Amino acid sequence: MQDLTIDLGEHVLNCRTAGILIKDNHVLLHKNKKDPFWTLIGGRIQLGEDSVQAAEREFEEELGIPTRAERLLWIVENFFILRNRPFHEYSFIYLMKDVENKLQGTGEVTSLEGGNFLYEWISIDKIKELSLKPDFLKEKLAELPSAPVHLVHKEMVTAVTE
Repeated sequence: MQDLTIDLGEHVLNCRTAGILIKDNHVLLHKNKKDPFWTLIGGRIQLGEDSVQAAEREFEEELGIPTRAERLLWIVENFFILRNRPFHEYSFIYLMKDVENKLQGTGEVTSLEGGNFLYEWISIDKIKELSLKPDFLKEKLAELPSAPVHLVHKEMVTAVTE
């Protein structure tokens, strides 16, 4: 399948989905070992795939567990710079459920994808101390919306990687 990412030369248009999995007041996050920031688990939506299917597929690919997207939390028009390229991204963020209750809500989690990413349960109380992208999540994760919310988010600080 083909990712819904369009390289426009200097700019990138991206369609992404992500999930929030919460257990015992901890949220499961991941980070690329090359990047100084954490993100929600997710990835690009593929051509012909809806955002729910994509979120569930990403959790299956990365963690080897079946999940279900319980409800849409945010639709985000996200503008940011990554690796010196401006991104215009449409992102769908879902509250996820570990349908077989396989993951413990603490510590590190092993990925099926090998060693490029770290996965860890982070206490929601400590989220504000992290470098987290998109940065609006630092405030919003403590109180998830009861109905889907549309956000236009313009990242104030460039996401720099080593």
